[in-house]
Amino acid sequence: MNLSSQATVGVLALAVCIAQPARAEAPTEVAAKSANDGLGEIIVTAQKRTERLQDVPVAVTALSAASLTSKGVDTVSDLAMVTPGLVFPSVGIGGSPRIRGIGTQISNGGNENSVATYVDGVYYPAAGGNVLTFNNIQQVAVLKGPQGTLFGRNATGGLIQITTRDPGQQFEGNAKVGYGNHNTVSGSAYLAGGISSALAADIAINYKNQQDGFGKNLFNGKDVGTSESFSARTKWKAKLGDATTATIIADYSRNKGSFPGYRPVPNQVSLLGTTFTGGKFDVNSDIQPMTDSEDYGVSLNLTHEFSSVKLVSISAYRHGDWKFNFDSDSLPAPILSANGTVPDRMFSQELQLLSTAKGPFGWVAGLYYFNRKSGYTPGQLVAPALGFIEDLTSHQNTESFAGFGQATYKITADTSITAGLRLTTETKSFAGVGVFHSLSPAFNAPLGPTADSQKVTKLTWRASVDHHFNQDVMVYASYNRGFKSGGYDAPSVAVASYFRPEVLDAFEAGLKSEFLDRHLRVNGAAYYYDFKDIQLNTYVNGLPAIYNGKSAKNYGFDFDVAAVPVAGLTLTAGVAYVHGRFDDFQVAQTAALATGGIAQVGNISAKGKRLPNTPDWTVNLGIEYNVPIGSTNLLLSGDYFHSSEWFAAPENRTRQPAYSLVNGSAKLSFANDKFSLMVWGRNLGNVAYASQLFNQVPVADVVYYAEGRTFGVTLGAKF
Repeated sequence: MNLSSQATVGVLALAVCIAQPARAEAPTEVAAKSANDGLGEIIVTAQKRTERLQDVPVAVTALSAASLTSKGVDTVSDLAMVTPGLVFPSVGIGGSPRIRGIGTQISNGGNENSVATYVDGVYYPAAGGNVLTFNNIQQVAVLKGPQGTLFGRNATGGLIQITTRDPGQQFEGNAKVGYGNHNTVSGSAYLAGGISSALAADIAINYKNQQDGFGKNLFNGKDVGTSESFSARTKWKAKLGDATTATIIADYSRNKGSFPGYRPVPNQVSLLGTTFTGGKFDVNSDIQPMTDSEDYGVSLNLTHEFSSVKLVSISAYRHGDWKFNFDSDSLPAPILSANGTVPDRMFSQELQLLSTAKGPFGWVAGLYYFNRKSGYTPGQLVAPALGFIEDLTSHQNTESFAGFGQATYKITADTSITAGLRLTTETKSFAGVGVFHSLSPAFNAPLGPTADSQKVTKLTWRASVDHHFNQDVMVYASYNRGFKSGGYDAPSVAVASYFRPEVLDAFEAGLKSEFLDRHLRVNGAAYYYDFKDIQLNTYVNGLPAIYNGKSAKNYGFDFDVAAVPVAGLTLTAGVAYVHGRFDDFQVAQTAALATGGIAQVGNISAKGKRLPNTPDWTVNLGIEYNVPIGSTNLLLSGDYFHSSEWFAAPENRTRQPAYSLVNGSAKLSFANDKFSLMVWGRNLGNVAYASQLFNQVPVADVVYYAEGRTFGVTLGAKF
């Protein structure tokens, strides 16, 4: 079945049901607070239906649009500042979120993240398109722990659930313009309203151009860290009768720039023992690093309500291309570099049937189809100083079918049990070919061609029990199994390098509680994770590869607290502890420094070593103070984030020391909130910390530093 015919099937999936409308369910943070201005009630769709956050037996952190703005959360990667247990390393326009130590360090078109990203019910598989910019957002929810029953494959760590605003009949809009350091200009706009009594639409656009870099390439004097991005999204929502609604969403984004690039890690492995003497945000590379991505997609949501059930169809198509060029050796010499294009095409179709009748028994059942075509073409590994160039082309196809169901039964007025199953069948196929070009034509040789296919069937599940002591205090316990897809290393064309699916069993106990007439909220959870065939990223002879470790254990806890001690003042705090260690992993490649700092390659056992990119401790603190002054309002906001040390790879040799970040803003709203002026700053301490660390054995240990201090001003208007 080709993609065009799949899309046709998806569009027609509910044609027989188009008769009358249903109100679409959308998560939100209820604006109405208690009479004495406590914390607002939060509504989420963590279980495919609208529920109070405090009633959901899942660890969830949810943020409204207002909270995202005041806390300076502009992109998905910024969520780590305000979400206990979430870290979000990013490189260029791609990112690899990790929740409770579970994530993916390298994404090369052959694998997917362990933390899934969903936007309006649609799965975004490509890492190159998951560092999304927020604009017309209604809510962002971070679900922690495996979500395999309702959300399926590649949600072993959890998922990031983004819900955009629905357009209404009332005409409304807003616009913002901003300017910041590094000669950064930005602007956004949102416009919504009714077109007819049965049709409403909106459009949101966002533009940002950082014209000066926050570092220099010492080799050629050019800036690194410049970027330019544009995104647009439109949503059209129509009533097709008394019980049926149709929502069409289309989006487009383009991100390009000279991302900061890699630089050698001080006092660690580097090629030929070279050292780096530039500033902390500088690089010294014969390659000017660049990235350029283009993504767009369209989805159709059809919803029909019967007397006691609701039927939902979500059809989606996504198209992405990511181009890159970077210097693998991080040195001012033509030793080893890589460039290429990562194409990505995806179609998905989901059917959901949900119970809506009141009573002790509630359920959801569904079918899911997923088809993805990705690759690495054309790609080049360039090593003129070593006397060769490799031309690489590979393609990987994924086709997945799943059926799922989950039911909750109230065994008493205060106690409920939940059970769910999902059966997934997935086929991965791979084809690759390449050419090895030597300085001597006599040594030129083909690489491949090679082809392979693997089919797996996995059963995942959820079982939980929850008990309400009263309306404000609930405890729960759950057992979940999730799995992450296997796949092929996209740059590997001489041999089909298949890595097996990763399986995770998760045991969790949690608390949801509110006190003092909703002036204090305390939510937390403790968990124990058991991995089988854990997927790990490493380097073999300087090239990225994905391995299966045998097993690992993970346990810890996370909690978050929110309080309103006095009117207008909101305090938040979160702490996460992760104890992640390998049980058995014998192929962790490492290197030691010999005379002159030259790498000597060897393998060790990683048993007892810490999981990569996983700090033991993270801490989040926040404060917001709202001061009304007549028709003017002043909102002061500050956030603090602390991470303990973490390591780059399974052998725990290269590390990022502990660090702390501080963000802050002051927003003045006047003319009854029609106009606003906000002054903001991020990473106010100008801390140089690694967003990513790579052990590119034996070429070099390299670091990709996150952006330093940024600050600016934003003007806003509403109408």
